[in-house]
Amino acid sequence: LYTICAGLYLCSTMNGYDGSLQTAIETLPAYRTYFNLSNSASDTGLVFSIFPAGAICATIFIWLGDYIGRVLTIIIGLVGTIVGSIVVSSTHNHSAYIGGRFLLSFFSTIANCTAAILLTESVPYDMRWLVGCFNTFYYIGSIIATWTMYGTSKNFEGPQTFKIGLWLQILCPGMALVLICSSALLGFGDSPRYYYGKNKIETARDFIIKYHANGDVSHPIVAAEMEELELSFRTNGFLKPKDYLNYSNFFRTTSNRKRTALVVAWSWFNQFSGNQVITYYMTTLFLTLGIKNATTRLLLTGINSILCYIFATCGGLLIDRLPRRWVLLYANAGFVICFAGLAAAVRAFQADANNHTAASAGIAFMYLFMTIFFSFAFTPLQPIYPAEVMSNDMRGRGMALYFFISNVASFVNLYSAPVAMQNIKYWYYVFFVFWDAFQFAIIYFFFVETCALTLEEIEVVFKEKHTVKESIKFNKRKEEIMREEEITREEYTEQKTNS
Repeated sequence: LYTICAGLYLCSTMNGYDGSLQTAIETLPAYRTYFNLSNSASDTGLVFSIFPAGAICATIFIWLGDYIGRVLTIIIGLVGTIVGSIVVSSTHNHSAYIGGRFLLSFFSTIANCTAAILLTESVPYDMRWLVGCFNTFYYIGSIIATWTMYGTSKNFEGPQTFKIGLWLQILCPGMALVLICSSALLGFGDSPRYYYGKNKIETARDFIIKYHANGDVSHPIVAAEMEELELSFRTNGFLKPKDYLNYSNFFRTTSNRKRTALVVAWSWFNQFSGNQVITYYMTTLFLTLGIKNATTRLLLTGINSILCYIFATCGGLLIDRLPRRWVLLYANAGFVICFAGLAAAVRAFQADANNHTAASAGIAFMYLFMTIFFSFAFTPLQPIYPAEVMSNDMRGRGMALYFFISNVASFVNLYSAPVAMQNIKYWYYVFFVFWDAFQFAIIYFFFVETCALTLEEIEVVFKEKHTVKESIKFNKRKEEIMREEEITREEYTEQKTNS
């Protein structure tokens, strides 16, 4: 189990590696010379936005894991990612480079999405924090890419300054492929949900006994999880490929419409809060604030990646201890403050290029945004909140919808950002002040509290007229019960599951 988890975590590094790698490459003159590129904002936007474009196309194939298995789907995704990496690393043609990035994105999205599903379905309840930490490995990929590029920019010249980083893009998917294949050879197989869906009931039971009950056949978790699987497949078996595009059920009832609205809003918010601009165009922002040396910009980006990983891990470990609404409201309030500060700093520096105080303040606000607000609050919750608000019969298609809308938001952001930063300058950051304030209002009035609620309790909440108020009441009652019985959220939810 630990071997497969290590491989799945490495799948989560791929997006982080690519984002930071391309951000770093854009700072290097050797890259533009090698491909004979201009400094066109639209060219830069296309190179970045082709990645979410590939991810959008990949969401159509998430159903593949239901038919050939989660593990085999991940292996196919990893092999395709390696092929895409080889294309971008070896080509001398920029069009082929962009095509390779599309392949890389397409297959890495299939691997990453399926890895998240397999992890969720495979880890035992007392290790659920592993799911919360899955997304934090985005920053491990980011750290590897940024510090690799920092080293090559200092020690090499010409195409080697970026080619080494491109070839190293094979590292994480290659290691993940070795670990996942090794775990399969050691007898891991696949998730219990996949086995149950293929009518391999005893194989699913054996998995739960071995990995969730430490070999204890009589452990209550075995019966509880088997009953949960039976109930799930009674209402929501594996869908046929054509049914994945049928979303009529999402609008059939009031509660389903509420769930759908939350997933759509969250999908857009977690990619359109300004994080894409700061993450992918961080080195450009440093240049805007007067940091002209490319190596220094890479150093600052590398420090940011390390801090983001630390705060994202802290957020992941605390994911079941802090109410979801509180965390999201805290983050969005911070976003507003940070973008207001960044806009003011950029405006002051553009008015006076010798205003080093403004430049330092702008960098500080970028760091604050990405660390104590976005990485701590949003990163751990990105794949978890939509899965929690979806009912059993909506979850598979709901997660596909989540990934689709998230990548559409990412595409819009990445393609438009360089043009906006070039033409409207600091007003672009002012836009996010108002947008994040809007997000704060939507979250406050419409987002339900799901922290530590069981699926049955969430179902009750969505049937109530005042969904948000009812979810908060549930959470407060749970806090009172836990204080009286002196148990943790995890122990409370496990008791509810077993009963």
